[in-house]
Amino acid sequence: MIPPEDLPGAAILSGIFVGILVVAELWKRLGNPKPEWTRKLVHTGGGIACLFFPFLVKSPWTVLLMALPLTVLFVLGGKLGFLKSLHGIQRKSRGAEYYPLAVFLTFVMTQGRPWLYLPAVLVLAVADAFAALIGSRYGVVRYEVEDEHKSLEGSLVFLVLAFLAIHLPILLMTDLPRPVCVLAALLVAALVTGFEAISLQGADNLFIPIAVVVILAKITGKPLSEVAFQNLSLLAMCLVVGLAVWRMRSFNVGGAITFLLFAYGTWSLGNWYWALPVFAGYAGYLLLRRRFTPPEHLTGVRVRTLTRALLPPFVMLVLANGLRDAQTWFAPYLAALAAVVAISLDEGVFRLERFGTAVRALAALGLGALAWALVVLIPWLVKGEGAFRSLLALLGVTMLISLFNVALELKGEVPVRPREWTAQRFVLTFAAALAVLALQWAGMIQPWDPSWAPRLFG
Repeated sequence: MIPPEDLPGAAILSGIFVGILVVAELWKRLGNPKPEWTRKLVHTGGGIACLFFPFLVKSPWTVLLMALPLTVLFVLGGKLGFLKSLHGIQRKSRGAEYYPLAVFLTFVMTQGRPWLYLPAVLVLAVADAFAALIGSRYGVVRYEVEDEHKSLEGSLVFLVLAFLAIHLPILLMTDLPRPVCVLAALLVAALVTGFEAISLQGADNLFIPIAVVVILAKITGKPLSEVAFQNLSLLAMCLVVGLAVWRMRSFNVGGAITFLLFAYGTWSLGNWYWALPVFAGYAGYLLLRRRFTPPEHLTGVRVRTLTRALLPPFVMLVLANGLRDAQTWFAPYLAALAAVVAISLDEGVFRLERFGTAVRALAALGLGALAWALVVLIPWLVKGEGAFRSLLALLGVTMLISLFNVALELKGEVPVRPREWTAQRFVLTFAAALAVLALQWAGMIQPWDPSWAPRLFG
């Protein structure tokens, strides 16, 4: 039920939304414009109208009751073939369906803080729409993200518009120092440009506004020196990863951006000690791949593969950060990361399917130990006192996970699909983290405390 005080605002905004849809449909049917134009009219016009939510309605239930009918309408329009202004495009996209949900979630997350709500919705409404239009019309430098093609020009337009959409509200609506406003907007714009580049089938409509809210809320609470340091850190990582990808062809463009966002996440949500095993594992993987992988197999890892592989360790990182309990979750994080490297060495470097069963089993154990040395042993040697039993437990878990992966392949439950991360591999990676977590809870091993390392990002 919509609260009585929200009825006038809800009625005004509902009328605007319906009017935008009607205009777009009439334009599509009578004017024969390009499909993207009518879609972006709804995208931009509806987003600008959504900017008034914090000022016209107060209850999130009002926003939800307005968002649900639109979502249902957009879903039915796609399935039944009406709403050609939204669904007339040839590419597969569910962005229109995500849009109302994204606005609702953004509203809930930013109640009482319109300075956070406005940048998130502005980026969604303006930067995303104009980047797509300009990129499709003038884009020359193209890159692939899975089966979709995007352009460097479109991404640069998104970056510039996202910066302005974030910078102006926080400059005008907060008392933050101007340098903080500029650098915070630049950092958030750069990160969400990466999210937009790797999002598939319209998922950016859901993830971008949420990412703007979360990152902007975090970064604006930091002093100027730390905001500047985060910008420099991201720039340095871009240069290092970009150079490695260019020289080694380890990822395609989408995969490189995915890895960069993950690596930066470990650095910002944790500290350099959380990022150390990521870069150590990646460096070891690159060197072994260059030495042992035939040239014809040196193709870049794609977005979906890398996202599925890195999700389990990322979940451990988010839990550690959200629960403020790094000591409990650091060893499971290392276990998941080591499992990813062990399976990747099998699938992407040595390709153990070429060998007999006994050799494959022994080789799998060896790859597990090698992945452990790269991901776990190096951080322990740097500073891991008090974690010796954890060190040994992680060795056993990583070797067993590597062996289980080969056993499933031999049984035919994990088809040999180069450059894909199957559901079984995804489960095995989570199982590595859960095994170490269970050993900790049972008191068989002690948690690995990474808190000694100075926290670069509080």
